Amino acid sequence: MSRRVLTVAVVGALVACVAITGLEGHPRHLPGVALGSPVLLHAERALALSAVVVAMLSIGVQAARGRLPIELSTSGLRYEAEAADRAAAAVTELQEQYDDLLAVVDALADRLDAPPRRP
Repeated sequence: MSRRVLTVAVVGALVACVAITGLEGHPRHLPGVALGSPVLLHAERALALSAVVVAMLSIGVQAARGRLPIELSTSGLRYEAEAADRAAAAVTELQEQYDDLLAVVDALADRLDAPPRRP
């Protein structure tokens, strides 16, 4: 994705978040987190909505790559480690190489243990 498309998408998402919170209006009695300011309430709403949009897009992009989250916690999403899959493949390859080398060493040992040939 080009940088220009990404910039337009981010700006569009932020504008949509601000528009949505503006359309919602504000309650007669503002919650404590707004500190008595309707503008701060709208900013907090827009920020929270933006965080939700980013989280959903992140999960969507990873799902498109075939990776789904296995855990959702306060520290974030956790995906199954790709490193474990690569390590397992590397272990399998190393085991095959080891088996091949062991066969070569056994063949050499058999040749060394064989009685000498005399012409």
